[in-house]
Amino acid sequence: MRYMTTAKLQKDMVLGQDIYDGCGNLLFPKGMALIYENIQKLQSLGCPGVYLEDALGKGVAMPMAVSAELRRRALELVSGLFQDERQPDISQEQIQGLAQDLVEELRGHKNPLYNMRDIKTYGDYTYFHSVNVAVISVILGMSCDLEPEGLVELALAALLHDIGKRYVEPEVLSAKRMLTDEERVLIVQHPKLGYEFLQKHYHFSHEVCINVLEHHEWYNGCGYPMRKSGAEIPLYARIVKLADVYDAMTSKLPYHEPIPPSAAAEYILDSAGAEFDPALVDIFQQKVALYPAGCEVLLSDGSLAIVMENFGDAMQTPRVKVISSGELLDLRSKNAGGLVILE
Repeated sequence: MRYMTTAKLQKDMVLGQDIYDGCGNLLFPKGMALIYENIQKLQSLGCPGVYLEDALGKGVAMPMAVSAELRRRALELVSGLFQDERQPDISQEQIQGLAQDLVEELRGHKNPLYNMRDIKTYGDYTYFHSVNVAVISVILGMSCDLEPEGLVELALAALLHDIGKRYVEPEVLSAKRMLTDEERVLIVQHPKLGYEFLQKHYHFSHEVCINVLEHHEWYNGCGYPMRKSGAEIPLYARIVKLADVYDAMTSKLPYHEPIPPSAAAEYILDSAGAEFDPALVDIFQQKVALYPAGCEVLLSDGSLAIVMENFGDAMQTPRVKVISSGELLDLRSKNAGGLVILE
């Protein structure tokens, strides 16, 4: 598979994966040949890009972090939590079961990496975001040697981290204008609102709820709502904070276009010790691909290439295929002639 922006899609290109909306409904199936109406629909939904099956992407090493079916279930459940009226009808057992399934699938991989550009629609950002943050958080948590029970609690905190936004009007969340003072206060209150929602409607552990409350704390004490710093901030909240920012930066939002994963990773690296726990940033650099598999990159000799495989101990030097020649290059090797990725 290879990733292509929707702006470059052409008729008869073949989808390499199922495309879902934020509620888990199938929009377009894997293997479907695109027609003009499909391309227009993807563009109107604000989908930045999709994965395609073609000769250039053949052989790309891109194992899915979680299965398409589990991702669909996660989207369905999360969207239900946000869209229900004030009294949710999704049980704690359903949420707990989803978190356990996420952890089991990720633990089933020998060395899971977050190695894809996410395919999300603009209007359903919050649902995709909650699922992505859970996946990234569990991958990071596994490298922190958390026990399975701890990973499930981490997955729950990540899935539910933005649940307080159910109390924020959609037009405020998607506003392209300057927010009023009252709207800004409401946005900042969403961790507290989420904590209170969980306390009222569920009986999750204190660890899950407190991490929902504190996922916007900064390592240097400049976050909110408690102004905690360093190890005062629970580990799960420090992990969710990092995953939250990364996914937000690489997503299309009302106030910014998505930036490349490498640029988001650079920001996170530069903010180690200030916004983020430095030890977690070190783990992040080994678990989240700078140049996700299947994506196009520019090499230092001016040629374009497709990323074929990433390596956790050398994220800056993946194996690539030069588009013009089909040559495979392992950028870690001397045989690559010192070539590096520029962007």
